[in-house]
Order: sequence, then structure tokens, then C-alpha cells
Amino acid sequence: MPFCPRCGKEVGKEDSFCRGCGRTLQPTVQETTSQAPTKLEVEQTQSILSKHIRPGEKVLWTGKPVKVPFIVPSLMAIPFGLIFMGMSAFMFTMTLGAPWIFQLFLLPFFLVGFFTSFGPLISQLMRYNNTEYMITDQRIITQTGAIGRDTRFVDLEKIQEVYVTVGFFDKMFGTGSVITSTAGNIYVGSGPFMRPSLSSLREPYEVQRLLQEAVKNARTSGNRL
Repeated sequence: MPFCPRCGKEVGKEDSFCRGCGRTLQPTVQETTSQAPTKLEVEQTQSILSKHIRPGEKVLWTGKPVKVPFIVPSLMAIPFGLIFMGMSAFMFTMTLGAPWIFQLFLLPFFLVGFFTSFGPLISQLMRYNNTEYMITDQRIITQTGAIGRDTRFVDLEKIQEVYVTVGFFDKMFGTGSVITSTAGNIYVGSGPFMRPSLSSLREPYEVQRLLQEAVKNARTSGNRL
């Protein structure tokens, strides 16, 4: 049976105040806040990468890229595709009244222009939904993919360099990419041939500092062993 912290009188578990001294027994705002999960704990619970966490592994940071700067580079192909579509449409109007086979011949050219314009955008939108990053005290875990999911793991002890790149669109939106390299020149960086990437981060330098500190601690722990 619990007791009132002020007068020591026995109180019921469901009582909201002490019948002896009148003290409120409900948790204070400060007590409730201290028991609430942290932002990192909430994000970790919501992240699908949590299933890869090993026993005893501590999550230091988790997040996703900022959507707009992550997708905007894929819009660069739209003007070229529109030119191709426009030429196909113009040639189509020129063949009106001609046998249908001539018009059917132009359809593949129109489709090529359409997918050149909007294919990269659609692919990047799908990729964004599957892209997540996580840094633990042991590894970097990254996931991306338009249809399937490419999940990679890089042990912190293998990382040789951590740096930040800020591209043209990053300057516009205040984002950047964190790139790491290992002794075997295996990159976790940005670019079509180096995915997945810690790209389009809102605070790239903060993530870089956190990652560098984690790498340092991992090497220290490894040397002690």
C-alpha cells in the first residue's frame, strides 16, 4: 500500500489526493516529462532500421533526408524529355490523315521523352520513401531503393575519413551530404554510383561531428580489447 510523501498516511493507488493532508498525488508536469521518451527513442522506435540493431548496440542518431533537396536534382532531366516529347507531338500532327502505322511509329519516341522527363522524378520519390540513415556506437546502417531496398552496414572501426559536401541545391535549402570512406575505398556517400548516401541532411556538420566522435570511441574501445 503506498503512503503520502507529506504526512505518511496510507493512500489508495487510485487516489488523486491524500485524505489526511490534501496533497495532490498525481505526477507533476516535471515528473511526467522526465519519464517521457526522448526524441531519439521515439525516432528509433519508428525506424524500420531498428530491426537490425544487435543486443547491446546503442543508437546515436537516426534520420531521413530532407525531401525537397533530395528530389530536386531529378528534375534536371525534364527539359530534355519535354523537347523530345514536343518533337514527337509535332511530327504526329504532321502525319494526321496518313496511315495509322506512321502515327504508331511515333509512339515509342513520345514514351521515351515522357520517361526521360518524369522517370527520374518518380524513381526518386519512391527512393525517398525507402531511405533511412542510422548511426550506432558500432556501425552506420543505411537503406534506400526505388522498388527493392538496398541496406548496407559499415563498421565504424573501418572508417578512415568523414567529410561533408554541399552542392548547388544544398546551398539553396541549407542541407548537405555526409560522406565516409574506408580503407578499401568503399564509400557511403552521394552520387548515382555511391548509394546509399547520407545525403540531403538538415544539419550535416552536426552529424559529421557525431560520427567522427563515434569512430574515435569505437577505435579506442577496439584498442583496449
